Amino acid sequence: MVPPFYRFLGGHNNWVTLGTAYLGATLDKHGHEVTIYNADHVTGGKDLNLREVFEGNRIYRDIMADSDHPLWREIMEQVQAYEPDLVGISINFTMIAKAATKIAGMIKRWNPDAKIIVGGPHATIAPDETLSDPSIDYLARREGEETLLELVKGTPPEDISGLSYRTADGRIRHNEDRPLIENLDEVPFPKLELQWIPISDANENFGVIATSRGCPLNCIFCTSPTLWCRRVRYRSVGNVIKEIQDRLNRHGVAKFYFNDDNFNLDRKRTIRLCEGIIKAGLNIEWICEAQLNTFTPEVLAAMKAAGCKRVKLGVESGNDRILKLMRKGTTKAFVRKIVGMIRDAGIDYTIYALIGMPTETREEMMETYCFVEELDPSYVSLSVAAPQYGTALFDMMQEHNIHFTKDDWLEHFHQSYHTILNPNVDQDIINQFLALNERKGFRRTI
Repeated sequence: MVPPFYRFLGGHNNWVTLGTAYLGATLDKHGHEVTIYNADHVTGGKDLNLREVFEGNRIYRDIMADSDHPLWREIMEQVQAYEPDLVGISINFTMIAKAATKIAGMIKRWNPDAKIIVGGPHATIAPDETLSDPSIDYLARREGEETLLELVKGTPPEDISGLSYRTADGRIRHNEDRPLIENLDEVPFPKLELQWIPISDANENFGVIATSRGCPLNCIFCTSPTLWCRRVRYRSVGNVIKEIQDRLNRHGVAKFYFNDDNFNLDRKRTIRLCEGIIKAGLNIEWICEAQLNTFTPEVLAAMKAAGCKRVKLGVESGNDRILKLMRKGTTKAFVRKIVGMIRDAGIDYTIYALIGMPTETREEMMETYCFVEELDPSYVSLSVAAPQYGTALFDMMQEHNIHFTKDDWLEHFHQSYHTILNPNVDQDIINQFLALNERKGFRRTI
């Protein structure tokens, strides 16, 4: 199950959820009955713009406290109709941890014998805090495919690597780490039919694909260094091409989103994958999360020829001091050069901007605003530095005597007014970024 978040804000998140889809496919392959319920999906809903996310987040806390909210009732109606023996709840983001534990509590009150297992980045980074909730029985750390399968097959919990759990006497136990999956081609393709998504929505939302897992970078606002120890593992080009063909043939998907942390990290592999798409005659369009440091004219030409329409770039700041503080490994001059290269290749680009770092002045934030305006992206996404637990930024803010309790997970979100811990971030500067986002010409493609 995927807990709701954007639906609370008046929108939805209808993209296929890859983590749960991989888990479901693994269980299905071994003959277990499984379904995937994304409580953030709603047919006919809308994509929120940045202003709506910032404003809508103000009501999230109120809904969390309202046990009679219709969405909580809807969730329980779906769970009761399926009558599961084991419920898995994904905690991909820290801000939904309380929603996950609330759902776990509702399920336990309905059926005390139902077992609850959670997983995802937040659960992995904060296993003790997560398992302190008595409604949660098990927690799968890092990759959950093999851990969950062993649990479902009846392996005693104490013998399952990568599993954390509460013992009969209430103690929390963490088994040894499970080695990361070395050959990702062995993981079955996500079985999208398991997701409760009407077929009318499938073509639009079934295009999410991950061609790798992990990230080697060390950005201080990201949990990836803690999760993956800065390791990257790749699927083979042939395996990725087969999955694209499968989506096309079975679901008619022709627009894809490669949501790797850094799709183009390995230049040679990126070119091989693009050549594979062309050789297979796949008439598709796609976007990706991209790494600035590895672009070359050759890579961009290959991406353009293979159907790439837009790349999403973590520029983050227009000030060299702040870029160094973030550990981005770039400079303003370098960013300007690479964005010019992308523009010359005829590919659109999204710019991610992040303000509110410790010690960042208002003038430095405005440098970022002016730099984004200069770069003239097709879309701009603003974040305010949030001290997500498990990041170096969390530790840094403590060192700067900027305290933010890890017990209040609702606040750990990059589009929240509650996480503005730098006093130089004011409503005016946020409004300027939001207006930039809404300006005619900052269009969204795909």
